[in-house]
Amino acid sequence: MASRGTSNLGLFARWWQSQSERHFAIITYSTILSVASLIWGFVFLFLLGGHSDPDLQHLVPWSWLAFVGGLLVAFYAAPEFFVYLGQKQILEDILLIDSRPEVLRRRKEAEDAADMLGTRYQARLMGLYQVHNINIGKKYRVEAITPIRPHFAATGEVANLLPADDNTWWNTTDSILSRVLPGLHALRNPEINRGVIISSTILMLGLLANSALGMFEGPSGEMDHTLDLTASLYEFSALHEPSPHYDAVSILFILVCGGILMMTRPGHSSSEEEE
Repeated sequence: MASRGTSNLGLFARWWQSQSERHFAIITYSTILSVASLIWGFVFLFLLGGHSDPDLQHLVPWSWLAFVGGLLVAFYAAPEFFVYLGQKQILEDILLIDSRPEVLRRRKEAEDAADMLGTRYQARLMGLYQVHNINIGKKYRVEAITPIRPHFAATGEVANLLPADDNTWWNTTDSILSRVLPGLHALRNPEINRGVIISSTILMLGLLANSALGMFEGPSGEMDHTLDLTASLYEFSALHEPSPHYDAVSILFILVCGGILMMTRPGHSSSEEEE
């Protein structure tokens, strides 16, 4: 990882070196998933008292696994995530610089960050060099990407600066959500957008499965009962209903997750169609 040597090259170390272009993404997703698992296990076991609920006994082993596994992975992944995040912030700050002398002054700092983050960030740095007519040399052999400036987002020019390969839903840096919430610059990060895509999809599918198929054990011993979220909020005695069962809160959450998922699409596609 970023701060640990690999002098003793075992199977994992060799695999890790082979994934050098994906280190930041792997660390990011590992941190998100491990922290989410840790929070779920802690809330279920210690705050909600799920270990003492007879109807939820089938979830107790999984919750312990999520809690312990999330704690172990987060212990190693979270510090590395902040190292990479710090380097990314340094590079993002440099990519916004309009002064050629300042870019030259921070050139080594920018290249060190780009080397750690991978080819996509190297391509963005090359784009900055081209904007300021800085000799790139032969260090990076990737296609340059013109850096995004804040005024581009306001005028819509950013869509024209992105290569066609980067205009896909999975790789977009200009999602509808980032336009609706322009102050959250992190949403223009493809990794963050992918995290929103994955988390909203998983949550929406989980809610749909709970409502349509049932994810809780009924009197017959089968997993054919739905957790009624509305009843849970109002602390009704009957929290589980035979599936399929759709309550107001579940439907609302499904619609919200679906709406967020749709807003992770590229925002420029609609404007191009209108033209």
